[in-house]
Amino acid sequence: MNVKQITLAAGALLMAVSPTPANGAVRRHIAWDGVVQGLGGSKIRGEIEMVAGKATGTTAVEVTYARDAAGAVRPWHVHVGSCAKGGPVLGAASAYRALRVDGKGAAKSKATLRLVLPDSGSFYVNVHESAAAMSKIVACGDLLLEE
Repeated sequence: MNVKQITLAAGALLMAVSPTPANGAVRRHIAWDGVVQGLGGSKIRGEIEMVAGKATGTTAVEVTYARDAAGAVRPWHVHVGSCAKGGPVLGAASAYRALRVDGKGAAKSKATLRLVLPDSGSFYVNVHESAAAMSKIVACGDLLLEE
């Protein structure tokens, strides 16, 4: 092999093992995380995570919390904006299954949104008192971008 062939072979090897795709774009692990906290006397406290879904073009969201009233059923959604400013629901509202609080005051729910995980913006989650009282928010949490 001459120097030119060795250089080309080395370059091909580096491209083959590089985490950077051939088009030069850098792939990053992106996740949105936040803390859900009770409002108006609610003692709810928990976490939310929003990541790329298993299927291409989807976003997976999971919220878990504790310290709620046993037996409560709480609608929840991720919104564009912040707890302080508000904003529209991210994705289809029907994608979010209500949180069902167990006998120990804990709840967990997941949603799969038919949209690509955002890599910028502002998002928050809110937890509603009930399906009949959607205007009353019992917990909220802003999401932060983690890379």
